[in-house]
Amino acid sequence: MAKLVINGDRLTVTLTAWEKTKAVHGDVTVPLDAVREVTVVEHPLDAPKGLRFPGTSVPGVTKAGTWVSNGERQFVLASRGDRAVHIALADGRGDFDELIVATENPEAEMAAIRAAANL
Repeated sequence: MAKLVINGDRLTVTLTAWEKTKAVHGDVTVPLDAVREVTVVEHPLDAPKGLRFPGTSVPGVTKAGTWVSNGERQFVLASRGDRAVHIALADGRGDFDELIVATENPEAEMAAIRAAANL
């Protein structure tokens, strides 16, 4: 499972080798001051909007990669039964507008990110 790592003024989604293969993407790093909102998503497989480009999608099983809709880009990494952290980012502050990442303890991750981003 991906790890969310706070290092100084940056938040990095650290992917395993298998996750990088599924997502067709490497680790994702964003500045903490770009984080606008952090919430927990109970059903992250329902969260992606638009077209997958690139990445992997097996309906009802897993979604990993980039989704694009109306000019907005989401990075998604989740599988059936997962709960995730949804991180909304300020416009133009990176490659993505939103990150939706499954974690083992999304409430703890949400609290840590909120504290580090002064939300």
